[in-house]
Amino acid sequence: DTIPVHCGRNAFDELWLKSFGQVQTPALAHDLTKRIVGGTVSKFGEWPWLTSFIFYQNAIQVRRQRERERLAWQLRHGLSGDTEFGGTYFEPPTLVMPLSDGGRKFHMCGGTLIHPLWVLSAAHCFVTAHKDYPDLAPIPERWTVRVGEHDMLDETVPHYDMEVEKIIVNAGYNPNTQSGDIALVKLARPVPRARHVNIACLPAQDELVEPGRLCFSAGWGHQEESAKTISTVLRHVALSIVSNEQCRASYDKLNETMPFAIIDSMLCAGDVRGGKDSCQFDSGGPLMCKHGSQWRIEGVVSFGFSCGTQIPGVYTRVSSYVKWIRDVTNIF
Repeated sequence: DTIPVHCGRNAFDELWLKSFGQVQTPALAHDLTKRIVGGTVSKFGEWPWLTSFIFYQNAIQVRRQRERERLAWQLRHGLSGDTEFGGTYFEPPTLVMPLSDGGRKFHMCGGTLIHPLWVLSAAHCFVTAHKDYPDLAPIPERWTVRVGEHDMLDETVPHYDMEVEKIIVNAGYNPNTQSGDIALVKLARPVPRARHVNIACLPAQDELVEPGRLCFSAGWGHQEESAKTISTVLRHVALSIVSNEQCRASYDKLNETMPFAIIDSMLCAGDVRGGKDSCQFDSGGPLMCKHGSQWRIEGVVSFGFSCGTQIPGVYTRVSSYVKWIRDVTNIF
C-alpha cells in the first residue's frame, strides 16, 4: 500500500497507458522458452526503467592507457623502449563510440531508474582496479546516463542522455568480497516522463523473495562468455530465485576460483540447466520480480562464475539497502 501507483508499469500496462490518454494494447506475453545468456529481444518500452551508463575516456587517458600497454608488451618480450609496438591495443568489448578529439565513449553498465532524479546501479561499475579500465571512477563528468534506450544503433528511437550530478558508492562496498555492491547516481535534472520511460518500484526493507520464483534480468550485455561486443538491442532473461543456502553451496565448491562468501545482503538467481544468465556489461542492471501489475527491482547485477553455467548469478539484494536508499535520496 506504500508503493506508488505508477511505478513498475511498462508501455503495455493499461493504467500507465491511460495516464497518457492512450487505449490499452494487447497484453504482453513473455517468451520463456528461448535460452539466454544473449537473451530474448525485449519490446520497446517493455523495461522503461532500464538505463545505460556510458563512460567517457578522454584523449589523454586513451593515450596513457595505450602507452602502458606498449610498455607492458615490450617488457614481456624483452624489447627496448624504442622498439615499434607489435601487439594489439585493448579495445573494450562493448559498443565503443570514437570521438573526433581522440577520446571515446562506451557502454559500461546498466542501471535502474527509481525516481526521475535517481538511478540505482552497482558499486563495482564506478570503483575498479581492473587494468583494462584504469580511469573508471565515481566522477560525474565521466559519465552519461542514457534513459529510454532500446536499440543503441537506432538514433530515430527517442531517448534521453542525462548528465550526472553525483555518484554515491555505498560506504560498505568491499571489492574483495563484493559485499555492499550498490551505488546511487543523481541526475543533473529530472528525466521527462514518457510512455517508454518510467521508474521501477522498490521492495520493502528486508523483504525476501521466495526461492523458485521466476524473475527477470535485462540489459545490453554479452550474449556469451568472452564475446567481442555487447548486444546493441535490449534483451531479457527469465531466472529462478535460488536460496542463499543452495547458492552458497555452489560457490563453496569454487572457493579457490572465486572466494566470495554468499551473505544475506546478496540474492542469487539462475537456471539449474544452465544457458540463462546475466553477463559482462549487464552489471548494475536489475533483477525484477512482478508483484500484481507492477515490477519491483529485487536485485542489482553484481558477479557470477562465467556466463550461463549452472552456477547461479549473484545480485545485490535491494531490500537490504532500502533504508540506505531512503537516507541518501531523502525522497522515498
